[in-house]
Amino acid sequence: MTHKELVAELAKRLGQTQAKTSELLEAFTTVMNERLAEGNSVSFQGFGLFETKKKMERISVNPVTKQRFLIPPKISAVYRPSQNVKDLLNSKDNEH
Repeated sequence: MTHKELVAELAKRLGQTQAKTSELLEAFTTVMNERLAEGNSVSFQGFGLFETKKKMERISVNPVTKQRFLIPPKISAVYRPSQNVKDLLNSKDNEH
């Protein structure tokens, strides 16, 4: 689903214009990104949890040259689906 498709679907379900829905979605993603950047988690009951996870620095080896190099630490966003989402994805009625 693209951003445009999401805005259209939400606008239809909420009875709002696509412009207003796009504005709300922009505000939503801004708040969510700010909270994650602060190191906070963002939880949606029935959907899941977004949180940050720090990956420690580590040493890796180039398989061709056998040269060792340091991979610096980094922070990434992680999504953990709720049990509802897991059940929906794994339901027999939803097979593709």
